[in-house]
Amino acid sequence: MPATIYRHSILVLLLVMLTALSAPAQQADAENCNLCHSLAMMGIATPSEGLRSFEVTANAYSHSTHRNVICRDCHTDINVFPHPVEVAKVECSKACHITKPFALTGYSHTEQTDAHAISAHGFNSEYSVEKNQAKPDCKYCHSNTFRNVVNDEALQENSQHCVRCHEGEGLAGVILHVSSHSGHRTAEASINVVELCSSCHADQGHMKQFDVNLTQVGGYERHFHGKALKRGLNEVANCMDCHRNHLNLSAEDPNSSIHPNNIQQTCSANSYCHSGVSSTFAASAIHSEPTTQNNPILFYVEWGFIILTAATMALLFAHIFLDFGRWVGDIWMRRKEK
Repeated sequence: MPATIYRHSILVLLLVMLTALSAPAQQADAENCNLCHSLAMMGIATPSEGLRSFEVTANAYSHSTHRNVICRDCHTDINVFPHPVEVAKVECSKACHITKPFALTGYSHTEQTDAHAISAHGFNSEYSVEKNQAKPDCKYCHSNTFRNVVNDEALQENSQHCVRCHEGEGLAGVILHVSSHSGHRTAEASINVVELCSSCHADQGHMKQFDVNLTQVGGYERHFHGKALKRGLNEVANCMDCHRNHLNLSAEDPNSSIHPNNIQQTCSANSYCHSGVSSTFAASAIHSEPTTQNNPILFYVEWGFIILTAATMALLFAHIFLDFGRWVGDIWMRRKEK
């Protein structure tokens, strides 16, 4: 069964081609891709995959991190219209037309891609194709809204001071972009990070195939960091603060941020973390849920406090109940005497 392609009238197609030829080159959507891709339900349907949506709303595109990137800087294999049904997967390491600040080279995510490749999330030759595909790729994490540029009036206003000397959006744009990420550390953003990582690491069935500790998410939530984050504390470590975002290595790797030799430095790396932390403090368990095998002292102390608290509350309620009974009994005896 041939693929069913959702298109509108021939007039729309002609308008696309005419507008693409006349669009100004300085626009990010210079070829007017959004003229079609902003249409609701733009996509194809195949018997094997079902509906694949190609809709990209103008608002989402204009407010995204890639709002200044021309579509075909990433989709380099698309050079005909209408497009072929099968197109190549976008490689995030490709250099695009945007030049690096203060440099003449094309910008790319090669550094991040290389780090991801050797990380725990990267390709492993010992794994099957299905197992490698189960790992998160760039778009799995970066399709989330918390990675979009923050719109902030104060930042916009402050960046105007840069434009007085630096014409255009070069330096001012860089300052605005960096500030929007680094200057807005909020509990909400950190919660989004934890939820993103938990979408895999809290899935018991998904993580068993990788032989990964299945108590990570639960251990974080019951630890100080998780509890403080739930209560709205901004300056508290989330997953990426300790494990890094791209170079996420196992604890056995000497280059890992959570290796025993590096964990002390990791805990004191940020100003909002534990500056001057001791090696003993840094070595304390963060994720593990205490059991009689891995941490018997903490396990019994925790259960001791639980039993002590329950017993204290039980005695308190027993005292209240007996006192209430005595009070009712006194009233009944006084009425009986009358």
